[in-house]
Amino acid sequence: MVQNKDEKRVPISVEITLPVLKDRKAPDLRVYLFDGAQRLLHSVPAKEQVEFHIDPKQRHRIAVGPDLIRKRETPPADLSMRLTQAGAISRDFIPQIPVSKFSIEVLENLIVTWLLVCINIHGTVRKLLNPGGDVPTYAPVCTGVVQIFTIDLACSLDNLNDALLNDIRNATLARMFDVEIADILTWNFADFARVSSLAAGMFAVSGNALRSYIFANRAALAPFMCSLIPEWAICYQQLPDAAIQSDGTFSLNHCFFFWEAPPDVYFEVVQTIDGAAREVADPDIVCTTMWGYNGSQSALITVTDPSAVACPPDPYPGPGYLYVWPTAIGNIELSQINGLLSLGGTGLLPGGPNGTPWGGTLSLQVQFDPNLRANNIHYYRWSYKFDGAADFTEINASVTHRWMEVTFPGGGVIDIHYHPVTLGPQMVVGSTETNLFEVPDPTIQWIDIYDPGDRPFAYFDSAAAVNPRQGLVTLKLEMFDNNGHHVSCGNAPHAGPFQFVLPDPSGVPGSFTSATGPNIDVQGNLVFKVYVDNNPTTAELQDVTASGHHVTPCGMLHYSLPSDNVAIQYVATQPENFIFWDLGVVRGLQGQAAATSGQVNSANPDDFNNPVSALVGSCVNAAFAVNLNTHARATSGYDRQSQYDRSATIAFALLNP
Repeated sequence: MVQNKDEKRVPISVEITLPVLKDRKAPDLRVYLFDGAQRLLHSVPAKEQVEFHIDPKQRHRIAVGPDLIRKRETPPADLSMRLTQAGAISRDFIPQIPVSKFSIEVLENLIVTWLLVCINIHGTVRKLLNPGGDVPTYAPVCTGVVQIFTIDLACSLDNLNDALLNDIRNATLARMFDVEIADILTWNFADFARVSSLAAGMFAVSGNALRSYIFANRAALAPFMCSLIPEWAICYQQLPDAAIQSDGTFSLNHCFFFWEAPPDVYFEVVQTIDGAAREVADPDIVCTTMWGYNGSQSALITVTDPSAVACPPDPYPGPGYLYVWPTAIGNIELSQINGLLSLGGTGLLPGGPNGTPWGGTLSLQVQFDPNLRANNIHYYRWSYKFDGAADFTEINASVTHRWMEVTFPGGGVIDIHYHPVTLGPQMVVGSTETNLFEVPDPTIQWIDIYDPGDRPFAYFDSAAAVNPRQGLVTLKLEMFDNNGHHVSCGNAPHAGPFQFVLPDPSGVPGSFTSATGPNIDVQGNLVFKVYVDNNPTTAELQDVTASGHHVTPCGMLHYSLPSDNVAIQYVATQPENFIFWDLGVVRGLQGQAAATSGQVNSANPDDFNNPVSALVGSCVNAAFAVNLNTHARATSGYDRQSQYDRSATIAFALLNP
């Protein structure tokens, strides 16, 4: 605030004595003038003597402290509080005791706390592509901004009353108890001792002692306190935003005063799509804050918002020559297929006693060498053939990918606009080939928002292909030039300009091997086999018997003795035995009375046998619900094909006599 030097104001000077610091540069200091309501009126960089003009009839406060304004256009909203935290030296001007000069000496032990500690806050941002998947798959978030905050947990805890704080303590202790039990069951006694000691210290305190304990142990307690401290209570300060780079990284060089370091930092991610800003990562603050951040750690921010714009996953390192590399179906690497390289295996994935088949729509992933188009290889085509079929059928489902255009409208906003590109099917002028698909232009910034929409290069609907809907299927990949003419590979015995490679079943994820022998047909195309099974499961509950009696249509079943056997007749099957199932018996309002499950087909029918006493418990007469759920094992590479699951439910009552 600029002051007017009118007749109502009088000058007041501030003489400042600063120490000489050895081997270090003195911090930037500032002199601040506040009115009686603690509103900033004026401030200037500190020097030996500064002068303000004040209303002598009003109370004022002058403070000397670290420069918290520097090049800011407006001072921080919490300026007065931060100066107090920094130990700024204050002098009050009181109209009843007027003075014209203040002398302030800043001692070395205080000014050292005003030195700046500069920290590089850095990390990467990625998107989880398959929430709930067995093996997480990620892609880099390559456009947007990371919002960076420092968190003041001590201030946050002061915002909570003692009753709410005790509730948080009790909920935290309950979570810690669950971990202690798990540690005992897994013989993890080192972690048990750590958690038990932490819990014992928290259990014994309340009120301000509890606040101090949580703050002192915040890094260790944070995993147990996720979502317990309400967001309205959190005290924070926002730092400048950091733009996300094309490789998913971000960094911000920020200087903190000695008394602020090391900070507790928290991150959110914002993307602006066609002018609309969206927080695509807004995780729980306590659970994800990096406590005592000193710049040596790289923050890893995982975005789960399905609408977040990501770039395709980083490509695997290629072989160093021109290649075409089918990598996966959905998010499952082809290396897991039994018999991938020999064509003599089952074509199944691991899992269960009989393996896991493919099912539904299979999204075929390919990594194309970025130099293919420069070498006149512009198109590809996938086909399939079930064993026993006369010929291959070309896959013609449309494939559309998206690329992003980035604009900078100002104010630090990075605006994303995305555009669809249909890769195929296409007809190439002058070619008789059908169902050709374009090799993507490597110079375009493709994006990955939604799978299986943004990444696959073909969609094989295995459920609609044949009837019956199961069996070994040969998949074929062909390549074509810009005129739509077939291009043979260079795998032996062919001499084309590129080679097909496949994931190496004996290597680590991302490793490859040149396709040879059975995987290359006489025309120089790539082939391999998968086993698909789109048969539904069967779930039937057919009868319940006891003491020679069958349950009536109304659900009544009489028994004679508690030792009598109750047989629940059921069927849990799948034509190819790719199934797992569970059967549960619930008694009245008392919960589960008996259960069984299986990883293979049951007999047709089978009996689940239990004595009456085990089912009725302390009851003499009791009512029951029986639930049977059967689950298909088939997967699309993204998800298990739950549309082939079945269930059955019946109810009956055991009566005596």
